[in-house]
Amino acid sequence: MKNVTIIGAGASGLMAAVCAARAGARVTVLEHREEAGIKLSLTGNGRCNYTNTDIGPAHYHCSDPAFAESVLRNFGYQDAVRFFENLGIRPVIRHYDFDEFGYVYPEGMNAAGFRDAIFREAERLGVAFCFGLSDDEVMRRAEAVIDEIGRKQERDSALILAAGSNAYPVTGSDSSIYPLIRKLGLDFHTFLPALCGLYSKDPLLKEWKGRRVRGEAVLLISEGQDPAREYRASGEIQFTEHSISGIPVMQLSRYAAIALKKGQRAFLTIRTDEQHTFEIYRTAGFDRAQVCSGGIDIAEIDPASMQIKKHPGIYVCGEMIDVDGECGGFNLHFAWASGHLAGLSAAHS
Repeated sequence: MKNVTIIGAGASGLMAAVCAARAGARVTVLEHREEAGIKLSLTGNGRCNYTNTDIGPAHYHCSDPAFAESVLRNFGYQDAVRFFENLGIRPVIRHYDFDEFGYVYPEGMNAAGFRDAIFREAERLGVAFCFGLSDDEVMRRAEAVIDEIGRKQERDSALILAAGSNAYPVTGSDSSIYPLIRKLGLDFHTFLPALCGLYSKDPLLKEWKGRRVRGEAVLLISEGQDPAREYRASGEIQFTEHSISGIPVMQLSRYAAIALKKGQRAFLTIRTDEQHTFEIYRTAGFDRAQVCSGGIDIAEIDPASMQIKKHPGIYVCGEMIDVDGECGGFNLHFAWASGHLAGLSAAHS
């Protein structure tokens, strides 16, 4: 029987655990928090937008769209709906006037109940969960698995990295996996906040505090002597005394984060009846970011199996990969798709 060890009990880790166990593997999940799926239980303001009717690479930021397409082809929207229906979760599709596609939620809009359903399935399949481990203990056990994989020609062990990004650290997402990534010699792009609000020092924000308007948000990135880059999104835009948010702004925030990290300037024009341009000086922090841009470079990963190319027997899934999606259930779906593929591949390799 194949022994599969998974680091991380978030969305992708839970999916990988269920799929590997269903494929006949003996599965152990290592988690430094005291419970599974904390972020999952809070997602979508507690309602859990777990997939979308329009799953496809166009909704993802990825240096090679073919990578995202390959992963999503193996586990699409209908696959996600069927998978969770088999766990007793009936889908409800919501359509919003700013999008043509459908946001898929569990009936009852209960993210905690959704998390519980997949966790119960993992337990039913005999998955062993080790909660409350110190970072040192996680590293020690992961390194032991890596050593075992390296020693044996006929590999009966596999390791899946599903530790997430730095987004929403109160749920357990942090940088504790970095030493292992460095030890494996993987090309890694620094995590930056994404799907979050943007901050400006423009005094007009005090006047517009509390407003909600429908309009277009246009982000302009100034690159010195190079031509400026422009990104657009439309929908409801919200203002506080210090920041601008709402789905259109959140969709653009990753570009602002990357630009500001490089020392470039970012300007956000809000096009409504009262058009105005705000200079952006920072994004919201990781504590208010739904996801992150950055992660393990996709060139390191085989999209057909999620195996790390130069480390056979080691797999990766979820937010640890340098792929981030738009608002609308796309990031959770990528967690399901990549976790599904990693779990099956690890069990069958």
